[in-house]
Amino acid sequence: MNPAAADPDAMMRQWNAQIQAKLRQADEMKQVANAVRVTQRSSDGSVSVTVDQNGVVSALDLTDAALRKQPAQLSAEILGVMRTAQAQIASRMQEAMAPIIGDDSATMGALMGGYHERFPEPPPGEPVAPPRPTGPADDDDFGGHNFARDDKGW
Repeated sequence: MNPAAADPDAMMRQWNAQIQAKLRQADEMKQVANAVRVTQRSSDGSVSVTVDQNGVVSALDLTDAALRKQPAQLSAEILGVMRTAQAQIASRMQEAMAPIIGDDSATMGALMGGYHERFPEPPPGEPVAPPRPTGPADDDDFGGHNFARDDKGW
């Protein structure tokens, strides 16, 4: 017979100790998670994006070479680098949490599953920049005529 089961006070002390241990573990997990950052660079090094454990961009660095790119190409490159960084959060979190969680695969699975859902791996071969539009740069239908200066009025 378990002596703690016969003594309600001992059983309560044991539960309290377990609860306190779980609270300390939760605090440690929170501190470690808050420190996780992932920085990713573009292949040419012109764009660098850092995301935090929630996938939020915490730093964006552009070189002079990045600023010489076409706006559509630059924005696509920034988003691509950001998505690549976000996709690495799950593995970084797993590395950081493994010493704390240990063999508790259910907790680790629940924690990592949410990251994999929110930040999937970008598809391979995803274009760096969207194709350039083939139509005219000006999308108005006025044929170059400025109706605001037209003496005929509206």
